[in-house]
Amino acid sequence: MNRGLKILFAMGLAMLTLAGHVPTAAADSVGYTVKASLPSNQLNKQAGYFDLLTQPRAQQHLTIYISNTSNRQQSFNVSVTQAITNDNGVIDYSQLKPQLDQSLKVGIKDIFSRASNQKVTVPANARKQVTLTYTMPAKRLRGMILGGVYVEQIPGKTKKPTAHFTIKNAFAYAIGIELQESRQPVAPNLLLHQIQATQINRRNFVTANLQNPEPGIMQKLKINARVTKVGATQTLIRQQQSGLGMAPNSNFNFGIPWGTQNLPAGQYTLHLTAQAGKRDWQFTRNFTIANRTVKRMNKTVLTPTQQPNYWLYALLGLLIALLLAIIGYLWYRNRHQKSAK
Repeated sequence: MNRGLKILFAMGLAMLTLAGHVPTAAADSVGYTVKASLPSNQLNKQAGYFDLLTQPRAQQHLTIYISNTSNRQQSFNVSVTQAITNDNGVIDYSQLKPQLDQSLKVGIKDIFSRASNQKVTVPANARKQVTLTYTMPAKRLRGMILGGVYVEQIPGKTKKPTAHFTIKNAFAYAIGIELQESRQPVAPNLLLHQIQATQINRRNFVTANLQNPEPGIMQKLKINARVTKVGATQTLIRQQQSGLGMAPNSNFNFGIPWGTQNLPAGQYTLHLTAQAGKRDWQFTRNFTIANRTVKRMNKTVLTPTQQPNYWLYALLGLLIALLLAIIGYLWYRNRHQKSAK
């Protein structure tokens, strides 16, 4: 093996060795589980959450079990939370202090005792029972109250960091609570409220606030939205999403990204259609983007990443190949001349 091939072989072996030592992230166990003890008035016996048929003035104790599967003592915050719809169009049980929709008359926190929110400590490899109590209002409720039991792991104390930063992992479980006083479900509805230009993670959007003012869950919601100039038909920006959901008596902001489109100040029209089950909704509404709004947003918007110049890369690659070919030719000619002597 000549010297050049030895060098190439050594370089290749070094690269393979480095590739074999790239660090990988291993999945770490959460270290605990949460389970609901379903009572006799459970409607869906197969569900892992509380789906309860109750009545006015009824008081009931609900039980969950927190199992610590780790070899150390762990502590948890247990909270009763109201189900809302987040801006991704997902029913969310994790918000401890959510902004409640104005159509919500009786929320989950109105019926659960304050003692239901508690700190629980579970010894290593042990299980603890946690009790939560609710009392229904005297007046019969239409539809459902939807919320959850949110169990959040309290991070343990960490050793003095050896690097410039540390990461504390904390995990949470949510068990749904669905309370209703009738087996007859209430159909959800969809209303369109404020339309505005805004910024999400330093990216410009047009958002449409959509509300479900009824005490019924909306599932498999599909939305198709587009924006035009007032009186025009050309679509400037659009967004389509399916598989969305909405909690009872909640609202969320459906985002339509600007992307790389130029959407300056002016008069626009939102065309939005939605479908859930057998229901359809259609909205057409004009809105205004003010000059001051555009100027303010342009100061903080994230600059789009410049696309790489592939032609330049191709030219550089060609030049490198040509240079290598010339070096190879000179090396071959020099060796051939030496052997001819």
